[in-house]
Amino acid sequence: MHTTFSAQRFLGLAPLLLIALLGCGPKPDAATADAPVAPAANAAAANPAAGDTAAEPAPPAAADNLNAKLQTYINCYNRLDERAHRTISRYASWVKNMAAGPTGNEMVVYGLYSISSDDVTACAAQFTQAAALSPALPALDAAGKNYMASLSAMDKLVADAYTYYDRENYKDDKFAKGKAIHAPLVASFESFDQASSVFSKALDAENDNLLAAQLAQIEKTQGRKLPYYQMALMNKAKGLADVLGDETFDAAAAAPRLQAYEAMADEAMAFAKPNKDELPSGWSSFERSAEDFRKASKERFRRVRDKVPYNDGERMMLKPGSGWMVEGSSEKLVKAYNDLVNASNAM
Repeated sequence: MHTTFSAQRFLGLAPLLLIALLGCGPKPDAATADAPVAPAANAAAANPAAGDTAAEPAPPAAADNLNAKLQTYINCYNRLDERAHRTISRYASWVKNMAAGPTGNEMVVYGLYSISSDDVTACAAQFTQAAALSPALPALDAAGKNYMASLSAMDKLVADAYTYYDRENYKDDKFAKGKAIHAPLVASFESFDQASSVFSKALDAENDNLLAAQLAQIEKTQGRKLPYYQMALMNKAKGLADVLGDETFDAAAAAPRLQAYEAMADEAMAFAKPNKDELPSGWSSFERSAEDFRKASKERFRRVRDKVPYNDGERMMLKPGSGWMVEGSSEKLVKAYNDLVNASNAM
């Protein structure tokens, strides 16, 4: 039985109009830039040149529909995906053998986290409406339909298991139900995890396409000024985080993304320096976060490139809540990226 699940999720938000995701990530907001959302999924790496070559922007009506469609998908993904993966991680944290299931002799029984059946039901209806919008995006719409179907099925099993463990009913039936529900529960985890990965990649691709067109339009109409640099820098950050957030990655393939981010950051900061009168109030925080993300990215890149293992102390800290303190860890990278996204949205 396959029981390896994606765990890394990135928080992605739109600095202005649209910014593509991240992992385990997460998604950018296609319409607004003022409210933080849940960490987004660790999506598969996009083309390193994504955002550098843009298609012509869609006609206004089609662009509005496309934004509405992506916004619906993104909002629900951000609302639900991290919750769903957290409940998988919670269950796996105490069921030591996911293939065999609970034994009834566990020292601690954490149960699961609930997902939110109301949100799942609401998003299922919203996905149906979004899929009906033109232009049709066959791959994304189909992936979204499968995503909600698998999540809905998982939610029903999780809700039942949550009640069972929350009420500690396993103390009354000697884990009989816990053992009986394990196999279908894990099967739903696997089905959802696969659907989440496919949907995240498809959403990422469409988001990147729209962002490329918007970046080209901004550059054409406004030139390379603050709006362009903010969006372009966040796009480079997203592309870099997509790759470096993986447990393993090809350092040679990641190097151009790191270089592209650094070049864009240098160009943006060079523009800002003599144009202080144009800077929004949050620019200094954004600039600091951009530099922190640069450092975290370089640390992460070097650790993997140079094959530097974690020492015993670092391995003990590589867990939720403390992993971000370990130099070169994906958790530190995620935190730096999330901080950069929040700083961008605060402007």
